[in-house]
Amino acid sequence: MSSEQKAFSNATLAPTDPSRLRLLAQQADFWRSLFADIDRYGPKCDPLVHPEDGGLDVFFDESVQRPRPDKLQMTQPQLDEMALSHKNFVSKLKERHYTLPYNTGTRGIVTTAGGPYLAVALVSIRMLRRTGSHLPVEVFLGSQDEFDPEICGVVMPLFNARCIVLHDIFKQAGLGHVEIDKYQYKIMAIMFSSFEDVLFLDSDCFPVLAPDDLMISEPFNTTGLVLWPDYWYPSESPLFFDIAGIQAPNLWAQASTESGQIIYSKSKHGLSLLLAAYYNYYGPEYYYPLQSQGAPGEGDKETFLWGAVAFSEPFYHVRKMPQALGYTTTLGEWRGSAILQFDPTQDFNRSMQLMYGETLDLTEPQPFFIHANFPKFSPSSIFTIKSFGAAGPTRDDDGTMRRIWHSNAAASVEAFGFDLERRLWEEIHDIGCQYEHVFTAWHDVKDICKNATLYWQTVIEPDTL
Repeated sequence: MSSEQKAFSNATLAPTDPSRLRLLAQQADFWRSLFADIDRYGPKCDPLVHPEDGGLDVFFDESVQRPRPDKLQMTQPQLDEMALSHKNFVSKLKERHYTLPYNTGTRGIVTTAGGPYLAVALVSIRMLRRTGSHLPVEVFLGSQDEFDPEICGVVMPLFNARCIVLHDIFKQAGLGHVEIDKYQYKIMAIMFSSFEDVLFLDSDCFPVLAPDDLMISEPFNTTGLVLWPDYWYPSESPLFFDIAGIQAPNLWAQASTESGQIIYSKSKHGLSLLLAAYYNYYGPEYYYPLQSQGAPGEGDKETFLWGAVAFSEPFYHVRKMPQALGYTTTLGEWRGSAILQFDPTQDFNRSMQLMYGETLDLTEPQPFFIHANFPKFSPSSIFTIKSFGAAGPTRDDDGTMRRIWHSNAAASVEAFGFDLERRLWEEIHDIGCQYEHVFTAWHDVKDICKNATLYWQTVIEPDTL
């Protein structure tokens, strides 16, 4: 064990059994009361028919005024029922006090993983620690089937991270099996985390720099909710605004949302968080199509924003647009494998300067988060996956191995201030070799360390400044 790992192991403040049981009881009580109202005031109409035609992958440009897309069809009875159920649930939230389960004054990082994504989460957590961050991490899993005893019980605590099983909370609440899937896990993890202030990161999203100060700086201090943009124009149906009783903004006011990273104050945004839970619980059949109409990335991404707007709660939506990371192949095809998002504090300061006409010292926000969402950067599959037809991002069209984001170390240093790719592949190589025979999900996978070592020795190790 390295000295760094020992330090994190010693710093891991895992609660004693009584305190953990108390939190579990609080989580169960909270879910029992919230779920009763979510169930009672859910839509009682047929699921919506999802729009078939696309055409919503239009890159956002605030200088171009586009009409709001209107692709979703609803019957009048569906519209009336959803408007009534939404109104009743919002009214119940206003009159009833729900005690969100968290420890006052705490800050931490929350993610969701399980099965093959547990290895992806470990890569991201180790990249987090390479920034110097000491924020604790909670990794939420769906069920005990996804709990890897060695990884969760031994490895994660080395990095001040612990696994939490959502089914344990549902079981404690006495409500049996709860049907949630994919995008719905995110809101559950945020709600049930023990932290008051939460930086949620998808399992395949990691920071370039230490994120600790983001939760004690603007714009989070003022708003309590920070969101990042996606590439596209928003695409909410006009019918959503009729249902929610919200004034529809101009389509060019801000880009759609990319929810690989979110910062939430649970004390400031209790109501909006609970409404986002409602939107997500009824997301796949109702609110996801209402808020995206089949646009790229449809899922939970817009639920957090509209939960806040519905209660007139403040938020900050980063203005700096994301950047695609990837390369152009020898055949001229683009292979993107990650989304680069930028520093929200620097973005906020720049926005304030522009607002007050202070344009002399404007600087662009620096890169802050990388959402490596396609394909997943698991040591067990990244070197062999066929994600671009013939090969994954580690091989060019002619079969030669190459870097995935920049052509060489110098270009990576120019982009990030240091060779971020080298750091990433070092972690992937170390995890692949150290835990090849540890991860339960890897038991049937061969040559993980061999493939990682070949790539490291061929591409990364020789490429130094």
